[in-house]
This record gives sequence, structure tokens and C-alpha cells, in this order.
Amino acid sequence: MSMRWCVLLVAVAGCSPGKPEGELPPLHPAKGTVVRGGKAAGAGTVQFRAEPDSPDIIVNGEVRADGTFDLQTLHARSQKKAPGAPAGSYWVTYIPAATEQNQLVAPVEVPQPVTIKEGPNELTVELGKR
Repeated sequence: MSMRWCVLLVAVAGCSPGKPEGELPPLHPAKGTVVRGGKAAGAGTVQFRAEPDSPDIIVNGEVRADGTFDLQTLHARSQKKAPGAPAGSYWVTYIPAATEQNQLVAPVEVPQPVTIKEGPNELTVELGKR
């Protein structure tokens, strides 16, 4: 290999970033409550899947014991994370926390999509009846 190719390879390798690239889209504050039959659903996690699907963007939130949550968004490739969610329509899955007996509980698909709009969002995620 000629010296010129070696210098070119070193220069190109030196220019590549050490982290994967990817920026978060504009995010909007989003918080809410998970309810079933008018009562707080309890601790767990909510996962929001964009419609249409965006595999690099993950929107979720930890649900506290009183059913409330705050959404955050993660870019899967760059690992950049920030509070809020991109505007759009989402299918929501609620994953209850494990029971006291440490048994896993089945996730619940919310029957209607949830919309995140530009600006602050106060959401009520209504689970279907058992």
C-alpha cells in the first residue's frame, strides 16, 4: 500500500465520530395519568409507539403509584435523551409493575391512539375494562 493511501485512511478514520449520530426531533412537554374505570392504574411503565413507526425514536415514561407519568424521548442510535415527546399520534402500551409476589403482569394495549400536540400536553390514558 502506498504512503498516500495510508495517510488517506488515517485521515478518514480520524474524522469519523466515536458516537453514532442522530438528533432528537422537536419535543413537547407531556405528562398524564393512566386510569382504569376512573381510578389510577398504579405503578408501571407506558410505552408510546408513533404512527407511523419511527424505530430510532423511543417515547416512554415511568408510571408512579398514583398513576401519573412524565414522558421522555430517547434516540436509539445516539442515546440522546430529553423530557417530552414529538408531536403526533401514538399507540400506547401500559406495562404494570410486578406484583408483590414478583409475578409479571401482562401488558395492556390502550384501545385508542393518543395524540401529542405542539405545546404542553396533559394526557389521560384510559385503559379498557378488565
